[in-house]
Amino acid sequence: MIRSKRWIGGTVLVLGMATGAHAQQTQPAPQPAPQNVDEYVKLIRDGVQKDKAQIIGAALELDATQAAAFWPVYKQYEAELMAIGDKRYAGIKAYATNYGSLTDAKATELIDLALGLEEQRLALIKRYLGEFRKVIPGVKVGRWYQAEMGLNRIVDVRLAAELPLLK
Repeated sequence: MIRSKRWIGGTVLVLGMATGAHAQQTQPAPQPAPQNVDEYVKLIRDGVQKDKAQIIGAALELDATQAAAFWPVYKQYEAELMAIGDKRYAGIKAYATNYGSLTDAKATELIDLALGLEEQRLALIKRYLGEFRKVIPGVKVGRWYQAEMGLNRIVDVRLAAELPLLK
């Protein structure tokens, strides 16, 4: 029990340090757009998805009754989150496709899309917080939120590190 909490806390701490270190670096040299966006995004998604349920399960420490109530709701949440992720992926792919000839109008369109998807993701999380509160205790809902947000940040940081700044 304590070991899993420390591991999750350590993951979030490392993530925070990585984000802070990234912010402290000087302006990096412009990078070319990723050549194989499909493969890269798939690797990130698959890598996180493979371990995500295990990490969430370890964080929540559900008994059998709680697990029976939680996991079906969680699977619905993941399906909806994946749909938002698919739209986000399409935006990243559009960015990579247009990187060399990005116009102000296309940049504005892509920024608006990204912001809208962040709003959708946050709305989804808020909605499912309510759903999870119906099936597991509040402290465990809080643990889910902490773990979920940490995992989302890991994906966000990995993607951000690979995408070059606008020209």
